[in-house]
Amino acid sequence: MVTQKDVAKYAGVSFITVSRVVNKEPNVKEETRKKVEQAIKEIGYFPGFAGKALNSGRCNTIAILTPINFNVVSRSEYLLGVISGIQDVCRKNETDILLIPFSEDDKNFDFLRPFRQRKIDGSIFVGLKQMPPNVIEEIKLRKLPCVIVGDRKIDESFSWVDTDNERAGYETTKRIWEKGHRKIAFYGVLNSIYNKNIFDREKGFRRAILELSGKPVSEEYIFRSSYDQKSAAENFLPFFSLKEKPTAMFCSTDNHIPPVICELSKHGIKVPDDFSIVGFDGIFQDQMFYNFSIATNVQPFSIMGKRAAEILFGYINKTSVEITQEEIPVKFQNGGSLKQILAES
Repeated sequence: MVTQKDVAKYAGVSFITVSRVVNKEPNVKEETRKKVEQAIKEIGYFPGFAGKALNSGRCNTIAILTPINFNVVSRSEYLLGVISGIQDVCRKNETDILLIPFSEDDKNFDFLRPFRQRKIDGSIFVGLKQMPPNVIEEIKLRKLPCVIVGDRKIDESFSWVDTDNERAGYETTKRIWEKGHRKIAFYGVLNSIYNKNIFDREKGFRRAILELSGKPVSEEYIFRSSYDQKSAAENFLPFFSLKEKPTAMFCSTDNHIPPVICELSKHGIKVPDDFSIVGFDGIFQDQMFYNFSIATNVQPFSIMGKRAAEILFGYINKTSVEITQEEIPVKFQNGGSLKQILAES
């Protein structure tokens, strides 16, 4: 491996001079600087990571820590979209990304290990459901640059970027109502699965139904399952025993749409002719589902990642010290899965 000593010998200068050029320090003649830079290029020298970090105090690397399971389509789409936005900002700042997946069931996971090992300048937590209180206190005490994307209610003193899920749930329900539907079901997640974003969508749904109908939604119209499609199909089966079946369903995640449509089809119920369905996330926004498109809410994943990274670099570069908390609107995209019907009187 080529060292700074090799560069110094090749360029005919001192080791200290090479070190100054590598670390972009002053007090080097322009002619000498160009000579050293040419030598570096010709013999293929690359500064060591540890040495560079020690000299500059910067690693030029940020971490993305996430418990998101790549096996769940909607969650992996969410993560990849957020990463794409973070990547755009990192590229402009000549900074690398260290992706650290972990399980929240691991009680011994060290959230701050990358900081302790001086591998990163800051971190972005994506889809984090919980964080030990002692970790929160250490981050605040040491003023470590951190930003949260999604599920942001870990601590009010953290900066976060998220979508306005409650309003999106409310507005989506109103759109379904305006299409003439008066019996609207909601498909959420099991209460044992903490996901504040989905809970907020359900909160918006309930608010809209109460406001529009004058009474709370029937609990028979609330379905819950885990994220996987087998669970979603099984937990949807009580629908077929209802005396008064809904004419539409608001799925809190697009991941529930395929199994719901499949089960409806098995019972001779066609979407959208006999039943309307609306999703959330935007996973199928550019696809034809059977012979129709899906009405859904398109989450601005990339924008969320970009804003989180911009906030983080504000802390890293010390151009901002303000706590920043942003809710980004969600765009509704109409589709053939939501049909206009004659409203009941």
